[in-house]
Amino acid sequence: MVERDSASSCWSGLSLRLRCDRIAGLGTIIAKRQKEIVQIVAQETGKPVTEVINQEVTAALEMLRYCAKMGPRWLQRERFRYWRPGFWTKSNTIHFEPLGTILIIGPSNFPFSLPVMQACAALVCGNCVILKPSERCPCTASLTGELFAEARFPAGAIEVVSGGPEVAERLIARDDVRKVVFTGSCDTGRKVAAACGRAFKPCILELGGGSAAIICEDADLALAARGIAWSAFYANGRSCVGTKRAYVHAGIGRRFVGLLSAEMAAIRVGDPADPATELGAFSAPGAAGPAAELLRDAENKGAEIWSAQGQLRDPDSACSRAPLLILKSSPDMRVMQEELPWPMLAVREVSGDEQALYEANQAGFGLGASLWSRNLTRARAMAQKIHAGMVWINDSSVGLPQFPWGGSRQSGWGRMFSQHGLRELTNIKVVSCERQRLSKSKLWWFPYSAGKHDIFAAVNDWYAQSGRIKTLIRILAAFLKNKR
Repeated sequence: MVERDSASSCWSGLSLRLRCDRIAGLGTIIAKRQKEIVQIVAQETGKPVTEVINQEVTAALEMLRYCAKMGPRWLQRERFRYWRPGFWTKSNTIHFEPLGTILIIGPSNFPFSLPVMQACAALVCGNCVILKPSERCPCTASLTGELFAEARFPAGAIEVVSGGPEVAERLIARDDVRKVVFTGSCDTGRKVAAACGRAFKPCILELGGGSAAIICEDADLALAARGIAWSAFYANGRSCVGTKRAYVHAGIGRRFVGLLSAEMAAIRVGDPADPATELGAFSAPGAAGPAAELLRDAENKGAEIWSAQGQLRDPDSACSRAPLLILKSSPDMRVMQEELPWPMLAVREVSGDEQALYEANQAGFGLGASLWSRNLTRARAMAQKIHAGMVWINDSSVGLPQFPWGGSRQSGWGRMFSQHGLRELTNIKVVSCERQRLSKSKLWWFPYSAGKHDIFAAVNDWYAQSGRIKTLIRILAAFLKNKR
């Protein structure tokens, strides 16, 4: 405990500028070793190397660069005054102080970029970090620790700990851990939240999305089909913000499914090490069984399961033919209500915008959603009604460093990245100072009196802008009465 507190003081004691410089230095090292990073992540996740270099390396570099650049602005003290009588002499400051030690529990679908970006966000704020990467990607975890060591962060500023769920629970219970950041499935997220509750610690949860797409009758269908096919099947179908449910207006349903099927058939499945591969080794440990159960439930309730080769009659063998489309879906099917741990997309025809919005919101996920329409006024109005932390219009599943990344309901709570997310990793403290020579006994202090009561009532009327001249006269009369 003493060593951890000492490390925390050492790192938080550095100036914000120096902390940002260290983050920028880490980015330089990542860029130099990107080939090694890509190879290891592709081997452990089965994701195509072209995807890994963009979504793991490039994404991390962009976030680190932006965080190092904007951190001093986002975390600088905010000063303000308040011109209410009795308060105008106060100088008020909001400080964004380190919390202490942040525990980050990383996912297996993005085992490099997300833990690195989250750790750097916490470090910029002056926190120390305990990073527990996914136990399914041990080589990526080891490499991540090497990169931070090479960037010469002070001893104890970041510690990489290997292990499974039992290690995570033990780390959550540690006295020096002040906040927990978890990225993963909804079921595991509930367990993390429960452990944090027992330890009385706050947490940020970025959980499964099961993102919905709504395709209006005026959409550019070719664009929508291409964008949704990518969103549904990139990251081997395991992205938290990937599209899993598509609601298409009935009048264009047949055309859209035809275009979507053509896009799916064109996806190149193969060796993740081949830069031309678009869908790699999509098998995730333990996912085939649950995926087959979901498909079996859908078929029993009237759905059709299609692969690039045509309709499949056996749900148990369908998983070996991914990617998959689930057509004729209905709201009572599990594929429309649960996370889909596989490269599959459920498609449902709806009568119009209202039905699409209602059913999309009924699923309970609230991470991302996409809307496809040429009428941007209409799409923006729909975006206000859909329950999601991020909504894309005529695009899907993209992030920017300025995005507060996170969702609501079953998709978790809290935000990462951006100015809003960075401040969630700090203790927000207000310091209100009044100069001694201007300090006076306050009207609202003891003793109370009928005169003070009348003053407060008159001031309230003044704020309500009710007969201001008369109210001003009342305030003056009340002051004089209180003086006597």
